[in-house]
Amino acid sequence: MPVPELIPISYEPDYHTDTIGTHAGGLFFGGACRGWLVAAYEEVGEWPWRDEHGEPMPGPWFAILHLFDHDGRHLSSEISPFADGTEADRAVQRMLARLQDVEYGDIAIRLFRVDAHGCIFGLIDETEKSEDGDGHVDYYPHQIGFYEPGDGSYDT
Repeated sequence: MPVPELIPISYEPDYHTDTIGTHAGGLFFGGACRGWLVAAYEEVGEWPWRDEHGEPMPGPWFAILHLFDHDGRHLSSEISPFADGTEADRAVQRMLARLQDVEYGDIAIRLFRVDAHGCIFGLIDETEKSEDGDGHVDYYPHQIGFYEPGDGSYDT
């Protein structure tokens, strides 16, 4: 089954989708995430963070805020690297504080992709990587998977 045009995403307090909802200008999807997923670097080049021995190591934390219009079309992204998760979380809260009329809740957005800081961010169709050929998308770099039945629930 093909990926739908709009991907529903369920709001879950205190979990991966606890910073999604609506604001005066449309929809938002925010959060803090560590840039450690190798899959997110496959298309943009070699793994950018290595230790003194050349071994791959976790990347920085990112504070992320994606904005969408009321129809789920990506408008812009603010993505900033930080040394630790606490600072990234605080930065996300500052980003959200700039929005007007914020209401946390379920959203539905379209596929999008942003390449920044040597990493892929976005909601990307991964159907071709699926073993069963069923449509699914991943939210990068969190690598949250959205599958059938397309009810907004996800896998981590």
